[in-house]
Amino acid sequence: MNPKHALVIGGTGMLKDVSLWLTNEGFIVSIIGRSKSKHLDLVNKASHPELINSLMVDYNNHSLLEEGIRDAIGKHGPIALVVSWTPSLPSLEIANNIISEQSRKWKFFQIKGSRRYFNDDSLNISSSCEHRSIYLGFVIENNHSRWLTNREIAQGVIKSVIDDSKQSIIGRLHPYEKRPKY
Repeated sequence: MNPKHALVIGGTGMLKDVSLWLTNEGFIVSIIGRSKSKHLDLVNKASHPELINSLMVDYNNHSLLEEGIRDAIGKHGPIALVVSWTPSLPSLEIANNIISEQSRKWKFFQIKGSRRYFNDDSLNISSSCEHRSIYLGFVIENNHSRWLTNREIAQGVIKSVIDDSKQSIIGRLHPYEKRPKY
């Protein structure tokens, strides 16, 4: 049996630990990211580097994004799971359309910033996709707020994938006026 295939958009930065976890779970992980050095760092830290398919693509370059996803599917089979941290709806719709051509069920974990919890954009999702929303909040410590660390985000995303909830929040979103200033 072939391993399951996952796609992580933005998988070399904030989601690096998610990408590594997926390989430890036996997924072939196609990872979209722009930085060659971050891709190499990820491969060097992987327990199973043979399960990493690096796609050095800027997700805003739609023709290269489409080509990269199609190439990944051609080499490693249908994509069963997508984890994405990108606010680019056109990029996500391209990924959705290509992956949905597989005519099989797949799960999409879309990571969103805290503002999108209160004013979300709608994404056209195919019927073959089980869409999940993961909202990133903040932490209050010692009467001060701070943004989540990459480690906290990755741990929360992994928990959300395991729990398979339609909606989850990492950190907190309320009281919204207490969130950190940029």
